[in-house]
Amino acid sequence: MPPVHLHWIPIIEALLIGILVGAQREAVKPSGHIGVREFVTIAIIGSLCGMLENNYLTASAVVSILVYLTTFRFREKNLEGSGFTTDLAILAVFCLSFAGSSDDFEHGQTTAIGLSIILTLFLEAKDKLQHFFRETITTVEFSDTLRFLALIFIIYPLLPSGDMGPFDAFNFQRIWMFVILVSSVSFVGYFFEKFLGQSIGIKLTAILGGLASTTATTQAFSRDVKDDPAQETAYWQATVLANAVQFPRILAFLSVVAPKLAVVAAWPLIAAGGTGFAIAALIRPPKSEKKFDSTGRIELGNPFTLGPALKFGAVLAVIIFLTKAATVVFGTHSLIWTSCIGGMMDVDAIAVTVADLFHWGKVDDRLAITSMLLATLMNAIFKTATAFTSGTQKFGLKVGFSFVAMFAAAFLTLLLHTPQ
Repeated sequence: MPPVHLHWIPIIEALLIGILVGAQREAVKPSGHIGVREFVTIAIIGSLCGMLENNYLTASAVVSILVYLTTFRFREKNLEGSGFTTDLAILAVFCLSFAGSSDDFEHGQTTAIGLSIILTLFLEAKDKLQHFFRETITTVEFSDTLRFLALIFIIYPLLPSGDMGPFDAFNFQRIWMFVILVSSVSFVGYFFEKFLGQSIGIKLTAILGGLASTTATTQAFSRDVKDDPAQETAYWQATVLANAVQFPRILAFLSVVAPKLAVVAAWPLIAAGGTGFAIAALIRPPKSEKKFDSTGRIELGNPFTLGPALKFGAVLAVIIFLTKAATVVFGTHSLIWTSCIGGMMDVDAIAVTVADLFHWGKVDDRLAITSMLLATLMNAIFKTATAFTSGTQKFGLKVGFSFVAMFAAAFLTLLLHTPQ
């Protein structure tokens, strides 16, 4: 049996919940409304019901609270500012106090306190929330957000998982994940640009997108260039920045999976990433190009468009099939060719394979590093083609030039720092 003083902990937490929410309601409502005293009383009742675990007592308490609220609402119906938010808050305080005192709810006390703080924050942010959803967010943005969430939480779970089809080349959930990544880069970037200003928003989107998927990010920015050619230089800078992030990301991955390989691969990866960051820092829009006005109103399109993402998913499925077929035909011993083919689709998958082979001593460090660099090179060629097809020819040339500089630095460093 727990010490007697522990039985007071749920009641004390219930008092805190009642005071926290009640004080907020007291501050925003005129005198004569439900305030701290009523909230504390409801919290104590909820705590006792949770501790005693008597269904009849709990049901009677809930009915009594509803009768009290109905009577109070009818009596004070002509009082200015009399709304239902306080009534709902009272029911929430009862439920939170009940959950924090019930032994059947694991981590109930922590959950109750956390939710009560969240509830108070939302109650306090009434005016800001109303302004945000009524004036800041448009109907189109809200509808597109619902479609984007459906893409993730409805369609993705319904797709079959696991490899299937010829050569086990098709994993529909994995392909759809890339579709989600393509859409999320544009979706998140849209709101970054809207709330942070287009110049800052694009750079932040580039970094986050580079950490998630450079292929998806490049495809998204290429599409943006086609829609808004006047901002070509800014999207070029963002694309270079996103792809420069890829090299330290691979190095961080190798540091965990194969630390010895990470040591010898550090120089070429750092050289490639450093060159990319330097190019991004040196890119400046010409005087003839319209600059972003982060202080003015930004005219944006729709935050979510599914058509281009679906096309990208179809192309990706074809590349996956070709990669798996080549692996079956040529075998895993042809690491260079497999890395080149697989790199067009997914550099991380090649990095996993190479790191595992190196860990078990099946390949030496030089072959492992060369294979990874060739995989990233082929991936860069694929992304350059994406910049040409999804963007413009001029944009594709700029992206291709940037990749040439990054990989020239990587392979030159590899030659100068030959692994021992």
